[in-house]
Amino acid sequence: MTKVVPAERMPTAALAARVVVTLQVGMGLLFAATFLAGAVAVSGDPALLVEFIPGLLLVALLGWLIFRWRSRRKWVRWSAIAIEVVAVGMGVITAAVGGALDWGTLIRQVLPLAIIVLLLTPSAARWFDR
Repeated sequence: MTKVVPAERMPTAALAARVVVTLQVGMGLLFAATFLAGAVAVSGDPALLVEFIPGLLLVALLGWLIFRWRSRRKWVRWSAIAIEVVAVGMGVITAAVGGALDWGTLIRQVLPLAIIVLLLTPSAARWFDR
């Protein structure tokens, strides 16, 4: 007779971080679909896409990490933390150079910081133990 071994549940911090990362990827894809297509169509300059490559690269990497989340590998956790640190850095640099601090800028900084905090909790560290 085979013995059923129950799977360990994902801790709340890791699950919340995954939900927020999924939200971030969804918003990034929505931005890419609407703003970029419209900006290139209006300006007619495909070189405009080059400015958005770093942000799109972050969205693509986060999307890939979402699919690797259940592997519980340490590198998934640390990669997500590193990508979010880069996202915060890009947001701060963009706000500093542009001199515009509004609610949208604050929200863009809160999500990556929340993910960093959630992934640095001990329960998330125990979950990503492989």
